[in-house]
Amino acid sequence: MKLVLVNPRNRVSLYGDYLWEPLAFGYLAAATPPHWEVELIDEQCEGALDYGAVRADLVGLTAFTTQAPRAYQIAAQFRARGIPVVMGGIHASLVPHEAERYADALVIGEGEALWPRLVADVEAGRLARRYEGGTSGDPLLHPDRRLFRKYKYEYVSAQTSRGCPMDCSFCSVTAFNGRLFRMREVDDVVAEVAAIPERDIIFVDDDLNGFSRKAKERCLELFRAMAAARLDKQWITQVTINFGDDDELPRLARAAGCAGVFIGLESTDTRSLTLIRKDGTSQRRGLDYYRENIARIRRHGIGVVGSFILGIDTQDMDTIVSDILRFAAASDLDGLNPTILTPLPGTRDYTRFDAEGRILFKNYPEDWEKYTLAFPVTRMPHVTGAGLMRRYLQLLQYFRPEHVAARYWRTCETVSPEAAWHTFLWNRVWTNYCLRQGAFRHAPLADTYPATLPREAPPRPALDLDSITESVLPSASEPDARRAQAQPVSH
Repeated sequence: MKLVLVNPRNRVSLYGDYLWEPLAFGYLAAATPPHWEVELIDEQCEGALDYGAVRADLVGLTAFTTQAPRAYQIAAQFRARGIPVVMGGIHASLVPHEAERYADALVIGEGEALWPRLVADVEAGRLARRYEGGTSGDPLLHPDRRLFRKYKYEYVSAQTSRGCPMDCSFCSVTAFNGRLFRMREVDDVVAEVAAIPERDIIFVDDDLNGFSRKAKERCLELFRAMAAARLDKQWITQVTINFGDDDELPRLARAAGCAGVFIGLESTDTRSLTLIRKDGTSQRRGLDYYRENIARIRRHGIGVVGSFILGIDTQDMDTIVSDILRFAAASDLDGLNPTILTPLPGTRDYTRFDAEGRILFKNYPEDWEKYTLAFPVTRMPHVTGAGLMRRYLQLLQYFRPEHVAARYWRTCETVSPEAAWHTFLWNRVWTNYCLRQGAFRHAPLADTYPATLPREAPPRPALDLDSITESVLPSASEPDARRAQAQPVSH
């Protein structure tokens, strides 16, 4: 019998060739009985496909919210041929009343523990409508990575923990994986990483280091064990800003192979951090705390990519673009992740915005494809949707090729060559997205830009980073809204 696992394509794809393994499918493959053949079809790698000739006895689909419309289209193709479709993942788990209209069965929550029972039910012809996985806390299987050999990924995916204690208002992780921070045994993680032949790994934990003393001690133990094992890996991950509260964590992380961390900084003002319920220290100390910890992490040779949100109600829309870009320059952030506040289903933000009648696009499921984190889907008190898109476009000027190149060389010289390479790969994602969307059409050097920024160390630009940074900043004499003259990025 054959199981086909499908990762749907986003209509608006940011990542291009910067992809990592869809790890959830690796866990399902490991939990599937050995007499089943398992195949992965990753539309993020191949683009949208036709499934009329794909043979399967069971199809498994996953989807983030913006992928849901495409997932439903794929499900319809298989179901029209009488092939049962099981859907799981974060969207189906948080909007089950919708997803169950497009699938024969749903897996709600984490699925690998119940997967053998579901497969047995398929074999016996008694597939149930729903399977409740929840957040069981059972030990994770080692994923069956043979599934991923079909494709070339930028990073091998691995996971050391699940759950996030932060519970930010905009994030659906807590609703799906829970607030309980569940940590794998250190020896098990080291054994899994040691068995991975590739060098570059992304730990897809939502918060690798956690907030409790127990979580920190476990993180220190993990890093010591990885360093002692001499694994010869370079890895990136997501942490919270407290990762840099002292020198111990970043020093040991670097010894264990860490080259870069992604940190959700979210905003440059404490009122916004309070509104979205960021951690208490960030709310109290704001940018001073951010600057100190970013500098401490970078001193140990680890690059820092900072993620920011545009569209929080309390932000000053006249200065927010300048505030973020100037903070990124002053703190020497090695990369940026700009997003627009998006009320994803299952979050407190969705509940609040919906109750206030502020969600503009509710023709579901079709409108879910607009929930990309890069397009305004709500009514905001101090700016129109078009105005927010103009500000967002201005923020994207950070990724002009000359700025990304200068940023690479600054990181290489002041942090480490490994940090420079891995943060460049991230910035390159955004540069190529902007090039495809025409976001740089009014840049002074637009005529010299390539169609795609190649996957290689960029040549050193003639101007230094500080001079180039000034060229991407909005003029200080005008509000940000009037400075962004280009058209909004299309969606």
